[in-house]
Amino acid sequence: MDLFFIFNTLRNIISTFFQDGIWVIGFFYLLNKSFESERLKHFSKYVILVVFAVLFLYSIFVSI
Repeated sequence: MDLFFIFNTLRNIISTFFQDGIWVIGFFYLLNKSFESERLKHFSKYVILVVFAVLFLYSIFVSI
């Protein structure tokens, strides 16, 4: 019972993270392709890291 619960929780965390994370990557990919700017590329790397951190915490709290 406990092993099934742990496996199901980890599966929910990973699936929520990747389902929402693909939208973040897609948005910034299209943004960087639309506006060619080194400053924008540098800024988007930091924003992606922050959004992924928040998204990972969100995935954990939703799955628990």
